[in-house]
Amino acid sequence: MNEFPAKSEDFVIEDDAQTPKEGTLAWLELQPHTTVLGLELPDVHRVPADAELAPDDGRNCRVIRPDGERCGAPRTRAYGVCLVHAGGGAQDHVAMSRAGHAAKARIRQRRTLLGIGARRAGEPRQIARVAALAHSEQLAAALLEPVLDPELGSMARQAAAIKVLDATYPIQTATLELELPADELGMQGLSWQDMQAMAQRVLGYQGEPAELEP
Repeated sequence: MNEFPAKSEDFVIEDDAQTPKEGTLAWLELQPHTTVLGLELPDVHRVPADAELAPDDGRNCRVIRPDGERCGAPRTRAYGVCLVHAGGGAQDHVAMSRAGHAAKARIRQRRTLLGIGARRAGEPRQIARVAALAHSEQLAAALLEPVLDPELGSMARQAAAIKVLDATYPIQTATLELELPADELGMQGLSWQDMQAMAQRVLGYQGEPAELEP
């Protein structure tokens, strides 16, 4: 029934005899078969009882789940459904369930961190930050790798060091605007309160005491 040629990794060697590995297409061929929605599938299939079949497009699994969503996995030519729905893949259902619940928990945690909800969608930069956070050590190592490479020349290593400093300790710039009188007469006309206000803007911005002695 299977139209795929057997692969060496689909078998294990036991006492000089090749035995199909559990969960492979070769293993499925040896299982008892039954008719499901008009398809002949192994008895170990995982097609839900209330599922439906989509028209065969030659690419995707034909199973339409009870929630109306079609399985996006590639179909097997032997069965018309994906390997998992045919009953292949991992056979430890308890472990599969745990992995599925863990994946859903990670998705919920990520949505919470990103603030994604019914009224707010995630942004690509936010998602990238969360992904980068999970690989922060690898990113830091990649950033420092050129600096620590002994095969690079001194100039190349200096350029790499400057890039590391720019990434980790970027130079802060700011623009401050002050309105001053255009002529000397106007400057002489500034009151003590006016000069105190300008000092407040300049010295206060720099984090220094903003009071001037009269």
